[in-house]
Amino acid sequence: MRTRTAIAAMTAAAILMPAAAAQAAETRSAPPTDDRFQKVTLNDSPGEPMDLAVLPDSRVLHTTRKGEVWLHDPKTGLNTLAAKLDVYQHDEEGLQSIALSPGFGKGPKKDDWVYLYYSPPLNTPVDDPATPDVNEGDAPFTGTPADFEPFKGLIRLSRFRFTGSTIDLRTEQRILDVPVDRGICCHVGGDIVFDAQGNLYLSTGDDTNPFFSDGYTPIDERPDRNPAFDAQRSSGNTNDLRGKILRIKVRDDGSYTIPPGNLFRPGTPGTRPEIYAMGLRNPFRIELNKKTGELYVAD
Repeated sequence: MRTRTAIAAMTAAAILMPAAAAQAAETRSAPPTDDRFQKVTLNDSPGEPMDLAVLPDSRVLHTTRKGEVWLHDPKTGLNTLAAKLDVYQHDEEGLQSIALSPGFGKGPKKDDWVYLYYSPPLNTPVDDPATPDVNEGDAPFTGTPADFEPFKGLIRLSRFRFTGSTIDLRTEQRILDVPVDRGICCHVGGDIVFDAQGNLYLSTGDDTNPFFSDGYTPIDERPDRNPAFDAQRSSGNTNDLRGKILRIKVRDDGSYTIPPGNLFRPGTPGTRPEIYAMGLRNPFRIELNKKTGELYVAD
């Protein structure tokens, strides 16, 4: 399980920052030494851990890909189930990131919203255990648009109320859906952070299979090929939400507005105004320095 403080140390990392912040970075003091940190085990058997969020009282919410949100109490060392979402789990999909609202439990605008990025089951084909020799949940590599249509899905950004010990799934506010091609690998991305102005950043993977292009960019244009082999439709597409960093401002009712400074002005033909950065492969983790505005992207 990773911690937020480790993001900047990842090998494949990029930084998006204002020019003034770049100059200020040169004058910063040295980072703290390793002996300033302490390793604390949250869960000895977490399943497939994905993300965590630390509550103001030092309790920790942490997620598993199969849909569980666990609540760790540092006083007792116990983990209790805070929520269990029904999620689609082919390849990398499932429950991804968790984040607390900027006003969670503090300040004059305190609230109790918890944000989750997850794959709702929909009616996507899944494997039938009664037929061990075939996986009905695998999308075909070649075929017609009709063959690929059953595997059209989405990954959803929502927020839910935290009751103090559980997440009330009945309170869901659906914020944003990212359409994806299911039943085939890879690249979900899916991290959530907030800046000092309360804008929400969401990272999304390019939803593209990279294993059949001999190490080159996956841009397979054959008409009978599954769309998941062509990243031009996603990370290279200004009118698609995949392979991007998205930036929005969530309203009280769960809808959102577009902050100034994204790549495309609202109303620009052939674009999505939510896009803040694009052309990414699998930005699995992002982090933001609220003092300087630096956005760290680990791809």
